[in-house]
Amino acid sequence: MRVIRLDTPQEGLDVEHLAQLHHEEFGGSREFNVEAVTRACVKCVLDNERRYFNCWIAYDDKSLPIGYLAATLSESFYSFRSYAIQEMWYVIPRMRGTRAGIMLLNAYEGWAIKRDCERIYTQVEHDGALALTETIFGMLNKLGYRKQGYIAVKSFQHEDKDDDNDRTTHRAMGAQQAQV
Repeated sequence: MRVIRLDTPQEGLDVEHLAQLHHEEFGGSREFNVEAVTRACVKCVLDNERRYFNCWIAYDDKSLPIGYLAATLSESFYSFRSYAIQEMWYVIPRMRGTRAGIMLLNAYEGWAIKRDCERIYTQVEHDGALALTETIFGMLNKLGYRKQGYIAVKSFQHEDKDDDNDRTTHRAMGAQQAQV
Protein backbone atom coordinates (compact mmCIF):
# COMPACT_ATOMS: atom_id res chain seq x y z
CA MET A 1 0.00 0.00 0.00
CA ARG A 2 1.23 3.49 -0.79
CA VAL A 3 0.00 7.09 -0.68
CA ILE A 4 0.99 9.67 -3.26
CA ARG A 5 0.22 13.31 -3.88
CA LEU A 6 -2.12 13.98 -6.79
CA ASP A 7 0.27 15.05 -9.56
CA THR A 8 -1.02 13.77 -12.91
CA PRO A 9 -4.25 13.79 -14.93
CA GLN A 10 -4.47 9.98 -14.57
CA GLU A 11 -4.34 10.30 -10.79
CA GLY A 12 -7.07 12.94 -11.12
CA LEU A 13 -9.23 10.31 -12.84
CA ASP A 14 -8.59 8.01 -9.89
CA VAL A 15 -9.78 10.74 -7.51
CA GLU A 16 -12.88 11.29 -9.67
CA HIS A 17 -13.67 7.57 -9.45
CA LEU A 18 -13.17 7.49 -5.68
CA ALA A 19 -15.25 10.65 -5.22
CA GLN A 20 -18.09 9.01 -7.15
CA LEU A 21 -17.90 5.93 -4.89
CA HIS A 22 -17.77 8.21 -1.85
CA HIS A 23 -20.87 10.06 -2.98
CA GLU A 24 -22.75 6.85 -3.80
CA GLU A 25 -22.04 5.49 -0.33
CA PHE A 26 -22.50 8.59 1.81
CA GLY A 27 -23.69 11.46 -0.39
CA GLY A 28 -27.43 11.13 0.06
CA SER A 29 -29.10 14.00 -1.73
CA ARG A 30 -25.98 16.16 -1.50
CA GLU A 31 -25.15 17.81 -4.80
CA PHE A 32 -22.44 16.04 -6.72
CA ASN A 33 -20.92 16.96 -10.03
CA VAL A 34 -17.88 15.08 -11.28
CA GLU A 35 -16.89 18.21 -13.23
CA ALA A 36 -16.39 20.01 -9.92
CA VAL A 37 -14.07 17.21 -8.80
CA THR A 38 -12.24 17.47 -12.13
CA ARG A 39 -11.83 21.23 -11.67
CA ALA A 40 -10.38 20.73 -8.18
CA CYS A 41 -7.98 18.05 -9.45
CA VAL A 42 -6.79 20.29 -12.30
CA LYS A 43 -6.19 23.18 -9.87
CA CYS A 44 -4.26 20.83 -7.64
CA VAL A 45 -2.05 19.51 -10.45
CA LEU A 46 -1.36 23.02 -11.78
CA ASP A 47 -0.30 24.37 -8.37
CA ASN A 48 2.95 22.51 -7.81
CA GLU A 49 3.56 24.39 -4.54
CA ARG A 50 0.13 23.34 -3.19
CA ARG A 51 -0.41 26.73 -1.58
CA TYR A 52 -4.15 26.38 -1.00
CA PHE A 53 -5.32 22.91 -1.95
CA ASN A 54 -3.84 19.43 -1.90
CA CYS A 55 -5.01 15.88 -2.48
CA TRP A 56 -3.51 12.47 -1.78
CA ILE A 57 -4.47 9.06 -3.12
CA ALA A 58 -3.94 5.67 -1.52
CA TYR A 59 -3.24 2.68 -3.77
CA ASP A 60 -3.24 -0.99 -2.88
CA ASP A 61 -0.46 -3.43 -3.75
CA LYS A 62 -1.98 -3.92 -7.22
CA SER A 63 -1.87 -0.12 -7.83
CA LEU A 64 -5.66 0.20 -7.61
CA PRO A 65 -6.97 3.42 -6.01
CA ILE A 66 -8.45 2.69 -2.59
CA GLY A 67 -8.85 6.08 -0.91
CA TYR A 68 -8.24 9.80 -1.07
CA LEU A 69 -8.02 12.84 1.16
CA ALA A 70 -8.46 16.40 -0.11
CA ALA A 71 -7.62 19.44 1.99
CA THR A 72 -7.42 23.20 1.84
CA LEU A 73 -5.58 25.92 3.73
CA SER A 74 -7.39 28.88 5.23
CA GLU A 75 -5.86 31.94 6.81
CA SER A 76 -6.53 32.43 10.49
CA PHE A 77 -8.60 35.38 11.58
CA TYR A 78 -6.61 35.59 14.83
CA SER A 79 -3.02 35.12 13.72
CA PHE A 80 -0.77 35.09 10.67
CA ARG A 81 -0.83 31.31 10.50
CA SER A 82 -3.17 29.05 8.58
CA TYR A 83 -5.55 26.20 9.30
CA ALA A 84 -5.47 22.96 7.36
CA ILE A 85 -9.00 21.78 6.64
CA GLN A 86 -9.84 18.30 5.41
CA GLU A 87 -12.47 18.62 2.70
CA MET A 88 -13.07 14.98 1.79
CA TRP A 89 -11.63 11.76 3.13
CA TYR A 90 -12.69 8.35 1.93
CA VAL A 91 -11.42 4.78 1.93
CA ILE A 92 -13.28 2.08 0.02
CA PRO A 93 -15.06 -0.46 2.25
CA ARG A 94 -12.76 -3.44 1.60
CA MET A 95 -9.75 -1.39 2.76
CA ARG A 96 -11.20 0.06 5.94
CA GLY A 97 -9.38 -1.21 8.98
CA THR A 98 -6.07 -1.21 7.11
CA ARG A 99 -3.56 1.61 7.40
CA ALA A 100 -4.93 3.38 4.30
CA GLY A 101 -6.88 6.02 6.22
CA ILE A 102 -4.00 6.71 8.61
CA MET A 103 -1.51 6.92 5.74
CA LEU A 104 -3.71 9.51 4.02
CA LEU A 105 -4.04 11.42 7.28
CA ASN A 106 -0.25 11.33 7.78
CA ALA A 107 0.31 12.85 4.33
CA TYR A 108 -2.23 15.58 5.16
CA GLU A 109 -0.57 16.29 8.51
CA GLY A 110 2.87 16.46 6.88
CA TRP A 111 1.61 19.08 4.42
CA ALA A 112 0.01 21.08 7.23
CA ILE A 113 3.17 20.97 9.31
CA LYS A 114 5.30 22.01 6.32
CA ARG A 115 2.92 24.95 5.84
CA ASP A 116 3.27 25.88 9.55
CA CYS A 117 -0.45 25.51 10.20
CA GLU A 118 -1.72 26.41 13.64
CA ARG A 119 -4.45 23.76 13.56
CA ILE A 120 -5.46 20.74 11.55
CA TYR A 121 -9.18 20.12 11.16
CA THR A 122 -10.76 16.87 10.15
CA GLN A 123 -14.35 15.75 10.32
CA VAL A 124 -16.64 12.85 9.58
CA GLU A 125 -20.12 13.31 8.11
CA HIS A 126 -21.63 9.86 7.90
CA ASP A 127 -25.05 10.45 9.41
CA GLY A 128 -26.31 7.01 8.44
CA ALA A 129 -23.21 5.16 9.64
CA LEU A 130 -22.83 5.94 13.33
CA ALA A 131 -20.61 2.93 14.05
CA LEU A 132 -18.18 3.92 11.29
CA THR A 133 -18.17 7.52 12.53
CA GLU A 134 -17.35 6.41 16.08
CA THR A 135 -14.60 4.09 14.82
CA ILE A 136 -13.01 6.93 12.87
CA PHE A 137 -13.25 9.31 15.81
CA GLY A 138 -11.69 6.68 18.08
CA MET A 139 -8.75 6.41 15.69
CA LEU A 140 -8.46 10.20 15.46
CA ASN A 141 -8.44 10.46 19.24
CA LYS A 142 -5.57 7.98 19.45
CA LEU A 143 -3.69 10.15 16.96
CA GLY A 144 -4.04 13.27 19.09
CA TYR A 145 -7.22 14.80 17.68
CA ARG A 146 -10.11 15.78 19.93
CA LYS A 147 -13.72 16.62 19.36
CA GLN A 148 -14.22 20.35 19.53
CA GLY A 149 -17.45 22.31 19.49
CA TYR A 150 -20.45 21.68 17.33
CA ILE A 151 -21.18 22.59 13.77
CA ALA A 152 -24.61 23.82 12.78
CA VAL A 153 -25.30 23.46 9.09
CA LYS A 154 -28.01 24.97 6.97
CA SER A 155 -28.16 23.71 3.40
CA PHE A 156 -29.46 25.68 0.47
CA GLN A 157 -30.81 23.30 -2.12
CA HIS A 158 -32.01 23.97 -5.61
CA GLU A 159 -35.79 24.36 -5.75
CA ASP A 160 -36.18 20.90 -7.25
CA LYS A 161 -34.47 19.28 -4.24
CA ASP A 162 -36.11 18.70 -0.89
CA ASP A 163 -34.21 16.88 1.82
CA ASP A 164 -34.62 18.06 5.40
CA ASN A 165 -32.03 15.54 6.60
CA ASP A 166 -29.08 16.70 4.52
CA ARG A 167 -26.62 18.33 6.95
CA THR A 168 -23.90 19.04 4.44
CA THR A 169 -22.41 22.34 3.48
CA HIS A 170 -18.97 23.33 2.36
CA ARG A 171 -16.67 21.52 4.77
CA ALA A 172 -14.16 24.32 5.05
CA MET A 173 -16.79 26.68 6.39
CA GLY A 174 -18.02 24.02 8.82
CA ALA A 175 -14.55 23.29 10.07
CA GLN A 176 -13.83 26.97 10.56
CA GLN A 177 -17.02 27.36 12.57
CA ALA A 178 -16.03 24.44 14.81
CA GLN A 179 -13.14 26.46 16.24
CA VAL A 180 -15.52 28.84 17.98
